[in-house]
This record gives sequence, structure tokens and C-alpha cells, in this order.
Amino acid sequence: MNILLILLILIIILISINRKRKKINPGEKEVKDILSRIKGYKLLNDIMIKSNNGTSQIDHILIGKKGIFVIETKDYSGMIYGDEYSREWTQVINSKKNKFYNPIRQNYGHIKTLEKHIDRKNIFISIIVFTNKSTLKKIETDTPVIQVKKLKRFIRKYKSNNMLTKEEIDNMYNLIKKNNINSNRERKKHVKRISRIIS
Repeated sequence: MNILLILLILIIILISINRKRKKINPGEKEVKDILSRIKGYKLLNDIMIKSNNGTSQIDHILIGKKGIFVIETKDYSGMIYGDEYSREWTQVINSKKNKFYNPIRQNYGHIKTLEKHIDRKNIFISIIVFTNKSTLKKIETDTPVIQVKKLKRFIRKYKSNNMLTKEEIDNMYNLIKKNNINSNRERKKHVKRISRIIS
């Protein structure tokens, strides 16, 4: 009887682990792996913090002497069209058009939320990263919109007027980490709220 109970518990645990693995966005994992190999930076992934209208979920935050890179990852295929200020961008796959919320606007909201927690301006760098299976066709933006393959080089070559100290980097990293919300309930609420906003 005890052996059956142990086996049942093990099966439940394995099913739970597999479900969690399936939820990991492959594009975000690819970006995370690249960012984790860039020396001299502290990396935070999948951060959710309180904002004025609820919460902001941020894919990646990379903190170093050049400033804070706030990175929104899009794991899309097909051809991508968009500009800085329109509400929606377009994805085209086999002549079929799909609309999605402008990721620059999305990341702007993330940066505004971070500014409320970190009382510093002009240290945030917004980057939108698309996976390599997409083709960036007509992107007219001032905000950097790049593919994963160019991400590491972009960060290394980025010119910044900032020169954050190790102490400042550590303090900002710890502050964001401390304010991260890990509650599954809160994260489900966040997904529902975002779905209402962008639909």
C-alpha cells in the first residue's frame, strides 16, 4: 500500500514538472541563455512588479554599468510590420494577417513601472527582441527592434552616457528582486488583465 502511494505521489510530481516546462516560452529561454553569457551584467528574468494599474510582467532586465536594459521578447514567426507609435503591429504568415499589441508601448509601460521603484531616469534602455524565425520587414522605430542573433553584439556595442558603479548595480538588482511577485494567483490575475487591455 505504501509503495502504491509513493508511486502515485511521484507521478503527480512528474506531471507537475512537465506542465511547468511546457509553460516556458522558448523565445524567452533563448534570450535568457544569451543574456546570461554576457559578462559584467546582472540578469533578472520573468519579473512581475506592482504598477499603477496593477502589475507589469517584464521578460528580462539586464543591469550593468551602461544602465538597465529592459527587454521584451516576441517569439513570433512570419513577417513583422510596425512603427513606434501605432497601437498595433502586424504579423503576416502565408498572406494571413494577425494583429498584436505594439511591443514598444508594452515595454514603455514596464520602464515607467521600474522608474517608480528605482528613483532614477535616463538609465533605462528599451529593447524589443524577436526570435530568428521572424522577418522584420518594415519596422520604423527609434526604439531598437532586433532579432535574437544580433542581441549580444547590440548590448556590447551600445554607447551610453551612464557609468553605474558596482554598488549601484547591486542595489538596483536587489531592489527589483525584492519587489518581484512570485504568487501564481497574482500572475494569473495579471494575464487576465493584460488580455482585456489588448483585446
